[in-house]
Amino acid sequence: MVNLLIALFGIYVCIKIYLEIREVFFIKNVFSQGPVLMDLSSYKDSAVYSIYKHTFNIFNSLISMFLTVFWLSGGLFILNFILYKKDSLISELEILFMFFAVNYILTLPINIWEKHIDKKFGFNVASWRMFFIDEIKKIFLFVIFGGAFFAGLIYFIENFQNWWFYGFVFTFGGVIMINLLYPFFAKIFNKFSPLEDEDLRESIEEMMGKVGFKSSGIYVMDASKRDTRLNAYFAGFGKTKRVVLFDTLLKKLNKDEILAVLGHELGHFKHKDIFKNIAVVGVMLFILFAIFGNLPDSLFKELMVPKIGANIIILALLFSEVIFFVLQPFVNFVSRHNEFAADEMGSELVSKKDLANALKKLVSENKHFPRVSKLYSFIYYSHPPILERLEKLENKK
Repeated sequence: MVNLLIALFGIYVCIKIYLEIREVFFIKNVFSQGPVLMDLSSYKDSAVYSIYKHTFNIFNSLISMFLTVFWLSGGLFILNFILYKKDSLISELEILFMFFAVNYILTLPINIWEKHIDKKFGFNVASWRMFFIDEIKKIFLFVIFGGAFFAGLIYFIENFQNWWFYGFVFTFGGVIMINLLYPFFAKIFNKFSPLEDEDLRESIEEMMGKVGFKSSGIYVMDASKRDTRLNAYFAGFGKTKRVVLFDTLLKKLNKDEILAVLGHELGHFKHKDIFKNIAVVGVMLFILFAIFGNLPDSLFKELMVPKIGANIIILALLFSEVIFFVLQPFVNFVSRHNEFAADEMGSELVSKKDLANALKKLVSENKHFPRVSKLYSFIYYSHPPILERLEKLENKK
C-alpha cells in the first residue's frame, strides 16, 4: 500500500509539473501577440517574473515529492524509533515537531530563492535580517499555538473511537478562531496606524454605511517595509472587523480607485462571501478528516510505526495537498462567481471606470502577467483572469 501511495503522489506531482511547463510555453507563445494593460517593458518584466514563478513551482513540487518518499520509505520509522514512548503525549509532539523541523530546513533554501526572485524584480525590499527575524517569529508562534492545537487533536485521536468527526469540529473551530485573532497576529509583524486622510476616511465610512458594514477602524499597514505590492483587505469578525489599506496602495491609487477596491471588498461582505468561504473550508476539512480518520491498520504495519495521533497527522499533512488539488477547481468555480459579483458591487458603489483603472494598476504594479491559459486558470485561479474581469465590467450596463 505504501508503494501505491508513493505512486499516487508521483502522478500528482507529474500533473503539477506538466501544468507549470505548459503554462511557461503558453506565456512564450502569447508574448508575441503584443502587450496588453501595460507598456512593452512592463509586459516583458511580468512575463519573465511569471516564468520564474512557474519554475519555482516546479522545484517546489520536486522537493515535495522527495520529502514524501523520504518519510514513507523510512523517515517516519526513524522518527518513531528515536522519539516514541508509549502513552506519552510529549513524545508524539516531539515526533510532529521534528517532522516539521526537517521539512522546514529542507525547504528553507527554496524559500530564500523565492525571496531573492522577489528582490530581483523589486517586490521584496526587506533586509535579510528582517526576513530571518520574521521566520523566528513564525516559528515561535507555531510552537506555541501549533503545539496547543496538535496536543488537542492528538487527545481526540487517542481517546475517541470516531475521533475524526470530533477532530474535524475542533479543527474547524480553530479556523474560525484564527480569523477572529488575525488582527492580533498581524500586529506582531506590521504596524497599523489610523488613516490620517480625513476626506478619504469619511468617504470610506459613507460607503460602508450604504451596505451596513461596521468596523472598529480604518488602518494603514506599513507593508512597504517588506514589499512593494498593492493590497487592501477586511479582517476579523464582529467587533474586531477592521479595514486595512497597504501604504503602497495609498501611494499608487487615487481616491476613487481606492474606494472602488474597497467597494469590491464590501461586495464580499454584502454577499456573505466570508461565511461561504469558511463553509467551503469546512467541507474540505470534513472530507480530509473522513479519509484519514479511517486509514487501515495494515498501512501502519507496512510503515513499521504505531497507529498513533502523530503518525496519522503526518500522513494527513503529506497527502492533504493531493486531496485539496482535486477539490480546488470546484472551490475556484464558486470563488470566481463571488469575485464577479463583488466587482459588480464595487462598480455600483463607485464606478466601473474607477474599478477597472484600479484593477489595471494592481496588475501592472504587481507584475501579474495578464494572460493565462484556460486550463491553468480553471485549476489554480480563485479569481477570474484580469481580462475576463475587465470584459465583464465593460459589458455591464
